Amino acid sequence: MRIFIAEDEPLAAQKLQLFLQKLGEEDTTVFDNGTDLVEALKTMPTPDLLFLDIQMPGLTGIEVLQQLQTPGQSSGKKNLKVIITSAYDQYAIDGFNFGVADYLLKPYTLDRLRQALDKVRPEPFVSIRVDGRTVPIRIIDIVSLAAQKDYTEFTLADGRKLSTIGTLTGFEQQLPAILFSRIQRSYLVGLKHVKNFSASVVSLTTGEELPIGRTYRDSFRQALKALI
Repeated sequence: MRIFIAEDEPLAAQKLQLFLQKLGEEDTTVFDNGTDLVEALKTMPTPDLLFLDIQMPGLTGIEVLQQLQTPGQSSGKKNLKVIITSAYDQYAIDGFNFGVADYLLKPYTLDRLRQALDKVRPEPFVSIRVDGRTVPIRIIDIVSLAAQKDYTEFTLADGRKLSTIGTLTGFEQQLPAILFSRIQRSYLVGLKHVKNFSASVVSLTTGEELPIGRTYRDSFRQALKALI
């Protein structure tokens, strides 16, 4: 995503950028006052997301939100997704009255930021830890998941296989039930990636063929029928 950050404290802006990089978001532009931000919104392409501090020189965060809501004003960006970042909780009601997506109270954690990002990403994502970094994955790109002791292996539509700590059951609970189905105790498949199937095998769009457990056949067929 293209992300604007309006933050007048350099250390706070750097921390947010570092957290965003860890969450797979590197396209960030920082503004240290509300006036420059509004001017940029006039001339630059609309970002996908704005992190907005409240206490800033020039225009405050609340004043920026007022301009975003005013027809004919500079921005014309009424539908811009905004997440407020503030050390003060008294502005939360004002922020939500302007339709902000979330309100991050400083100091916030990486996990709290991840929750906020998941609300505004253009498509549903799940975030997993791979080799010490967080990797956001579009749910629609997940072809299958396979249990491997304390790990789960994700197979993606582009052919990548990513292993992460966590149980298959735990990830199954995070994913929309309408899009995924168990075909065996150790396998979960993305129904949109099922190419064809028989009584014993599911063929996937990646070319993989996975066995169907006898006790899972009926529930798998029902799930596939419901999706169609």
